Amino acid sequence: MNKLYFNTRDELTCIDINLVAAVQADGNYSKVIYVTQKEIILTHGISKVEEALKLCNDSHNTFVRLGRSVVINHAFLQKIDLQKSVLVLGDGQKNEIKLSLPKQVLKTYREAVIKKIEIQGSKRYGRDN
Repeated sequence: MNKLYFNTRDELTCIDINLVAAVQADGNYSKVIYVTQKEIILTHGISKVEEALKLCNDSHNTFVRLGRSVVINHAFLQKIDLQKSVLVLGDGQKNEIKLSLPKQVLKTYREAVIKKIEIQGSKRYGRDN
């Protein structure tokens, strides 16, 4: 189990990285959203949280910054709905989180995901692009 610890003068907060679906900016604070829909407020800005997540970089670290106010865990991606401007994250079971994001942010992310899929497909089947 990968854990991150955030320390302040008055408290120590432990975050289970494997459960983090998204992190949203909330002024100088950050809201960590687990895939189980549990929310944890941190007294750190989203940039500091993103930096800490990147320091835990291993082969399963799939955190992606989408715009100024949100970092998502790509591993939980289930749907990008451009029509409704919604990103759906879930665990494939009963847990699902819907984030409303600007259409352009979603479009850019969707294109990056498609490009990555195409690159992986060409490597898998020996095609050159």
